[in-house]
Amino acid sequence: MRFEDQETLTLVNAFEEALSQGKEPYFDVEDLELILDYYLDTGSFEQTKTALEVAQNIHPLAFTFKIKEVQLDIAMKDFTRAEAKLNHLEGLNMRSTELLIARATILMHRGATKKGLQLLDEALENAEDPIEVLQMIADTYLSQGDYPRAINTLVQWCRMEDEELDEGALYQLAMCLDFTNEYDRAIALFQSFTEREPYNALLWYQLGAFYLRLNNEAKAMEMFQWAVTADDSFHAGHFEMGRIYERNEEYINALTSYKQSVNEELPSGYVHFRIGMLEAELGSLNEALRQFDQAIALEPDMDDVHLERASVYVELEQYAEAIKDYKKVWLEEAYGSEDVLDFVECLIELDHLDEAITILYDAVDRFPDVLQFRLVLAGYLFATDDIVSAKAVLDDLHLNRDELRTLFAEYFPDLLEIPIVAAILAELK
Repeated sequence: MRFEDQETLTLVNAFEEALSQGKEPYFDVEDLELILDYYLDTGSFEQTKTALEVAQNIHPLAFTFKIKEVQLDIAMKDFTRAEAKLNHLEGLNMRSTELLIARATILMHRGATKKGLQLLDEALENAEDPIEVLQMIADTYLSQGDYPRAINTLVQWCRMEDEELDEGALYQLAMCLDFTNEYDRAIALFQSFTEREPYNALLWYQLGAFYLRLNNEAKAMEMFQWAVTADDSFHAGHFEMGRIYERNEEYINALTSYKQSVNEELPSGYVHFRIGMLEAELGSLNEALRQFDQAIALEPDMDDVHLERASVYVELEQYAEAIKDYKKVWLEEAYGSEDVLDFVECLIELDHLDEAITILYDAVDRFPDVLQFRLVLAGYLFATDDIVSAKAVLDDLHLNRDELRTLFAEYFPDLLEIPIVAAILAELK
């Protein structure tokens, strides 16, 4: 049931208002069923108990409220009590689809999944509204990792002609087909669904995702374009178009698509991160900073954003701000070898030479195969007149004299003019 349905919410509000005023509310059986379903589905178990008491006072002979009692016990995981009530109802020769579902739920909770599924199949044959049963069957197969049977159940659900395609069922079906790598089948199925609901943006989006799995980027782009044509506010479609444009270095188009993918109701730091990356690529550094700031405000632990923002600060020669970002990433050890020298550059620009040397020593330990860290570390040690430590670092490089001199000259050409440095390089083996 979709509880965004205003009729249901109106009923619940009227029911709660009557109780708050101490009145004895009257509702017919169908209205009370809706109210109870709302409370059960939203996990409001105390309200469910209250509504059940009211319902049974008003309609003491209504069988449906006996079933709701069982459903409440199951929702609260009191399976022993639920089973006792089921035994009583079945002993009275009462039968219903809801009781079969309840019994199946208890069996599956106790590990008798096969028998529970048999009961669900029986319930499906007699159900007036089979969707709940199909969902339970699909969920059971999914929990077992039995994706082929889950797919068949979900396809049966999606092919019910009297029902609109359910978004949850479509997502589950797409996920299962992805797990089983059945992309050709997936495309055929979802293409058939578009014939039934041509303005369903989710269908076109999933088709695009399947084509991406097959590395058919052009066809994927076509599907995503159909998705945003069907619904211009379908943010995921705009985002995937942005990714394709970005991969193909069509940065203006990518930026436009990413901006259209911004969802104010469900804001995403990652979207602002991608926009910031493109703004930086296109030279709009201040706008890039603004986007990175938004990304961090939404998702403070995105280390990549801090690194990219630091890079922009370096370009703007705002080294103190860059250092703050680098320090956060270093604290969490979320950096790569390519970030080390950028951080060191900032520290050197602000004359934090000792701190730069500390970072380089850490980098040598963490990335022992990156020889340039040793070269740079040795250079800064020479700059602080720590000749012994500099020589020890160079000794560990195991390079021949000419190769070492050439590499060292790339980083510190001026140091080669210092006699003691030149002498050390000359004598190293």
